[in-house]
Amino acid sequence: MELKYLSQYSITPSDNISKKICFIMNNITKSNLKGQIDEIISIMPNYSIQWLAYSLLNRIATEFNQHDVYYEFILMITKYYKNFDKLMLNILINEIHYILNVLHFNTTYNGKVLKYYGRFLGRLTIVHNLPLWLDINALIYTTYKNKSNSLNYIIQFITELLKNIKYNTRIKLSNSWIKEILEVLKELHSITDKLTIQFEIELLFNYLECDFNQWKTAYYLRQ
Repeated sequence: MELKYLSQYSITPSDNISKKICFIMNNITKSNLKGQIDEIISIMPNYSIQWLAYSLLNRIATEFNQHDVYYEFILMITKYYKNFDKLMLNILINEIHYILNVLHFNTTYNGKVLKYYGRFLGRLTIVHNLPLWLDINALIYTTYKNKSNSLNYIIQFITELLKNIKYNTRIKLSNSWIKEILEVLKELHSITDKLTIQFEIELLFNYLECDFNQWKTAYYLRQ
């Protein structure tokens, strides 16, 4: 996958080192994570840290089953490279911004990447009580009104993002921000004729252990 927001300041290490790091990342697991990170740190020049971040984002976009490992990788390597987690969040947001504003959602591939990014964005923000850069209700509204052919992909992105609420013990479903979003999603469920969208919304409510029938319905999209 080609990252569209690749920074001009991302300096690739030598071919030999980049191949070694690629091999390490191809074989990284939860059980060997610490040792693999130590090996990467020992061979990678400091000026290539941004290159590593973009390489990792490439994997996040395509390797959903490895998200747990990559999340732990970010937390651990941030102990050695200060603010690596913030760097990852920044480039992830830039990539999502590019997809939302530039790409046309006419392929399954683009939708899948956005879905994976949504899940990982929630890991780096919602789980840690960090603010989102995104107005979710506004995104639903503008997509519903102006880009209905993209709505399925946007809802997948949002539901994957919001699933991370479950892993933040400090935030409750009674939180006004969460309530407003879930009420808008329930409204969308009631007015759309797309079964895939209805299914995604129902899955989210079940995942968060919400009683769908007891939740209020917003009057936002119908305005």
